[in-house]
Amino acid sequence: MKIQRSSVGRYVVALLAAAVALGVGELLGPPLGNTSRYLTLCAAVVFSAWWCGLSPSVLTAVSGALGVWFLFLSPYKFFAAPSRDDAFALFGFLLVSGLIVALGEANRRGQFARLHQAHVIDAANDAIIELDPADDTIKYWNQGAEKLYGWTKAEAIGKDINLLLKTVSPQPLDQSKAVLMRQGNWEGELVQTRRDDAEIFVASRSTLQQETKWEPAIWLEINRDITERKKAEQELQKAEEQRRAARELAYSELEKQVRERTAELEQSNQQLRQRSTQLTRSQDEERRRVARELHDSAGQYLAAVSLALDAAKREQDSATIKLEEAAEMAKGCASEIRTISHLLHPPLLEELGLASAAQWYVDGFAARSGIQVKLEIPEGLDRLGNEVELVLFRILQECLTNIHRHSGSKTATVRIGSDSQQAWLEVQDQGKGSGYAPSQPFRPGIGITGMRERARDLSGILEISSDQSGTRVRAVLPLASKT
Repeated sequence: MKIQRSSVGRYVVALLAAAVALGVGELLGPPLGNTSRYLTLCAAVVFSAWWCGLSPSVLTAVSGALGVWFLFLSPYKFFAAPSRDDAFALFGFLLVSGLIVALGEANRRGQFARLHQAHVIDAANDAIIELDPADDTIKYWNQGAEKLYGWTKAEAIGKDINLLLKTVSPQPLDQSKAVLMRQGNWEGELVQTRRDDAEIFVASRSTLQQETKWEPAIWLEINRDITERKKAEQELQKAEEQRRAARELAYSELEKQVRERTAELEQSNQQLRQRSTQLTRSQDEERRRVARELHDSAGQYLAAVSLALDAAKREQDSATIKLEEAAEMAKGCASEIRTISHLLHPPLLEELGLASAAQWYVDGFAARSGIQVKLEIPEGLDRLGNEVELVLFRILQECLTNIHRHSGSKTATVRIGSDSQQAWLEVQDQGKGSGYAPSQPFRPGIGITGMRERARDLSGILEISSDQSGTRVRAVLPLASKT
């Protein structure tokens, strides 16, 4: 209870309480004796300590003692030494009054502190609720709870909090309460319903003071509204999901475009490879035709010229020397044309196979270039198929031509072999290598690109390795299965 009292009024009430106590004590004197005055004064001191405060209660005790001394003792005794009984009675009264005043002040201060604490708790923005641990009913409901949930204190106290607020927890409520009972505290987020049926998110903290011999168990719950924060988090999460979906869609679209572009490039590359294959085959056919025409037309003409020169030489002795020179030149021209024809398309390749054609070409190359070439071919090498033999022969031509033009090597080694699944050609020189520094990228020329295209057309591979000791070229082509 909080009562506004003026300072003067409290002292006046204290003096009146002492006067009334003295009067009542006088009335009770005959039946109770002189001690009745101190008894009524003690009651007055109790009243002043409770109603008026510290200083007025002291005034009640002092004025009461003086009143007993002056009013109820003989004047001559006032200046004389008091009797032992009177002294003990006065001392006892003052001692009891001091205790009463001290207890009253302590009680008043405690009451004030409790009122102040209750006022602070009641004015807090957070919802502060005291619950009964036995049945979860509400025992205290502050103004913050009224503002948050919309239920007044009178409406909330005595109700089951979980039923009133329709509490929803990530874990069962019984488990949360079990943790509280075991550990003395619990924290978490709850979804609760206001009086207007609006759902809110709250951050809840519960503290339990266990029951003792002197005090009952106290369950205090503090709830803070975090609805706006949760909505912001949900919006942020939703926006993040939307951004992720947009990125995934963009990546998917980009990947689709890359796949389409890759397919287009692959198709273009396939078309280029097909055209390259067609061009290579056309070149081979053209070489075969040119070789045949050189042999069939120019070769025949040169043969006829040679015969005519021989006839003229027999008929005209004076021109024998000139005719002999012309015959030799015609024979040399016919030999050169035959060599060029064989290089364009060696007939041995179709008639006898790769082994014979390679041996013929290596011998001719060594004679023309001065480079010693060692040819290693296993005896009884089977026919490998026209396309495989033609591609390996063309790669052999390109490799030996590059050795002659670029490597500076005086020797070379050629190895040809096969098994049931594949055939291979390996050409090794001891020249200066590719001539590129390790940090420079290797850029293949037209000849090397052509070799690789030929090998790739037959699903084969072409490997080139070059270092200071020379260059090695290895081609491997699969063989068609034999049924």
